[in-house]
Amino acid sequence: MEYRLQTDVSEFVIRQEPLGLWDLWIDGMPTLTFPTPEDAARAVYEQDSGYIVWDQLEEHSAPQDLSGWERVGQE
Repeated sequence: MEYRLQTDVSEFVIRQEPLGLWDLWIDGMPTLTFPTPEDAARAVYEQDSGYIVWDQLEEHSAPQDLSGWERVGQE
């Protein structure tokens, strides 16, 4: 299962690893790993994603939580 968010700047994907952690991918490149998908979504919203172009924007359209992300696949 994964979560996707398309913005004007980048495509974000939160994807579960085989061991249960969650990786944040930005434009097809892995950045950071998080214990939960909620933590990864929060990092995108708080501009602590590891992607400097996104993290330094003055304004962005990311939601505060996973509610605005598209869920792909099943648990």
